Amino acid sequence: MQIQITAVADPALIAAATRHGLRRPVLAARLAGWTVLLLAALSLAVTGDLSPALLTGGAVLAVLVPLILLNHTARGLRTEQVTTYEISTSGIASSDAESRHSYAWRAVRSVEHLSGQLLFRMRGARLLPVPTAGLSPAQIEQVLGAASANGLPVRRFAH
Repeated sequence: MQIQITAVADPALIAAATRHGLRRPVLAARLAGWTVLLLAALSLAVTGDLSPALLTGGAVLAVLVPLILLNHTARGLRTEQVTTYEISTSGIASSDAESRHSYAWRAVRSVEHLSGQLLFRMRGARLLPVPTAGLSPAQIEQVLGAASANGLPVRRFAH
């Protein structure tokens, strides 16, 4: 199997992949923030004093940390250059005018089929979204089959 896709990153797809890929850490930060804000409210109810440290810490965790996580990751994935993705029996590679990265299947943790793209989750929390606009449904199934044959969990979220 050798599948090659050439595309320019779509900002909407990058944003969707980022939100999907980081949903757990973002949720954890938000829950921690709301917990700290609840503690600030309880402190106010019990002591009558509002703790600026708890209030600030809760707001930072609930709002600022998720915002920074999402924006930083999306900015790192976004490129305006033409990128070529190659998927083969040995793994996946992406290259543009400045760089080339290749990953063996053992470096991939899972593959998720989202609407309009495949999201490869790498070890170390790295994400590699690959647009599927140039692929037929049979080719997408071929990629997902290759990932599954290499022992990777495959999830389908496409609509």
